[in-house]
Amino acid sequence: MNTQISEAKRLIDQSDALLISASNGLSIAEGYNIFADDDNFEKYFDHFKILYGINSLIQGVFMQIPTPDHQEFMRKVHQYLIDDYQKTEIFAMLKQIINQKDYFVVTSNADTHFQLNGFDPEKIFEIEGNFDQLEMQSPQWQKQKERFDQFINEYADKKVVQLELGIGSRNKLIKQPLMKAVSQLPSWNYVTLNMANEIMIAPEIKSRSIALPGDIETTFKDLLKEN
Repeated sequence: MNTQISEAKRLIDQSDALLISASNGLSIAEGYNIFADDDNFEKYFDHFKILYGINSLIQGVFMQIPTPDHQEFMRKVHQYLIDDYQKTEIFAMLKQIINQKDYFVVTSNADTHFQLNGFDPEKIFEIEGNFDQLEMQSPQWQKQKERFDQFINEYADKKVVQLELGIGSRNKLIKQPLMKAVSQLPSWNYVTLNMANEIMIAPEIKSRSIALPGDIETTFKDLLKEN
C-alpha cells in the first residue's frame, strides 16, 4: 500500500489538474449516510419513521407520502444536510491534496458539501441536482454541465488525474463514463479510493490506474504524509 500511496501522490503532484468524482462513499466518510437508520436519522426523522416506517433519508425522499408531510420531510433533509452542516476534516484534507492545482468536481451527492467547504461553485457539476433547489435539466444544471465539458476539452491533452472518491463498482452514472473518458485520453491517469469490495478498474485503463482501498479519511492522511 505504501508503494501505491507514493505512486498516487507522485501522479497527483505531477498533474496539471484534477478531475474529482464523488458519490456516497465520500459522504459516508464524513459521517453522512443517506441509506442508514443511524443516530442522525433518528434525530431528524424519527417522526416520519414512526408515522410511515421510513428507515433512511433516501427512502423518504422517494416515498409517496402526503404532500404536506413530504414537504416537511424535505425541509428536514435540508436542515440536516445543509443548514446544520459543519465543515469537516475530510474536505480540508482534500483541499490540501489539490493544493494550488486547477480542478473540477463531478458528484452525484446532492448535499452541496463541496460548496459549503469552500470549493468553487463554478467548478462543480451536480449530476443529479441537489437538495438546495438545483434541478436536473434546469438552466443552472445545464451551465454546470457546459463547464464540465469545457474542463474536459481544455485538459484533453494535458496531465490529469481522475480522482475517484467513494463511487460504487457498478455505478453507470459517473464511474463508467469517466473511466471511458480516461481510456480515450492517453495523458490522463485514474486513482480510485473506496472500500476494497467496491474497487473496480476497467481493463483498458489498468496500466494507468491506482487503487487505494480502505477508509477515505485514512487514505487522505496517508497521501498527505507523502512529501
